[in-house]
Amino acid sequence: MSLNDNATLVINTGNFFTSEVGTAIPTDLLTIPIAWENIGHTSLEDIFSQESEGGDTTILQTLQNKALRTKRTAKTDSFNVTVQQFDKPTLKLYHGSNAIELSDGTLGVPTDPQPTVKAFLAVFYDGENVFALYAPKAEILGTEPMSFADTESLAGLTLKITPVVNGTNKHAYAVTPLGAVDAG
Repeated sequence: MSLNDNATLVINTGNFFTSEVGTAIPTDLLTIPIAWENIGHTSLEDIFSQESEGGDTTILQTLQNKALRTKRTAKTDSFNVTVQQFDKPTLKLYHGSNAIELSDGTLGVPTDPQPTVKAFLAVFYDGENVFALYAPKAEILGTEPMSFADTESLAGLTLKITPVVNGTNKHAYAVTPLGAVDAG
């Protein structure tokens, strides 16, 4: 592998989108089609983070070879995004797809929240370059309790996005190499 200075990423801006399960990744990531709905304002400080569960390694041994093979458990990745827009669509992503709009316009928060299942797209821009992460199917739900720290900064709600395998796919999500998308 060679050094490629043009493959480094400094995020200038970005957006997060949802769509119906199975919606294809746009061919032009500079102009996102209307089928993809922007989830709204998100944190400038905590742009995006990834967590992994599983992937544990066990060393298989024989009497003759104490490190004959390795075996790994399945690994599940999830992503965290802090939304800073407190409208009904965003609050439903946070509180669950089974949150109910009550007659007075408030949102009834369920005791057994169910994730919203949608396709997920994260697009990050670095000047002329684009980097994206795409999950044709993902479960989205609030992950941390509400906590408002001060009166000086925007409040936020952390969403956990967990890509899951869609149909016969062998992968849960895909990423684009930086700059691989044609600017149109």
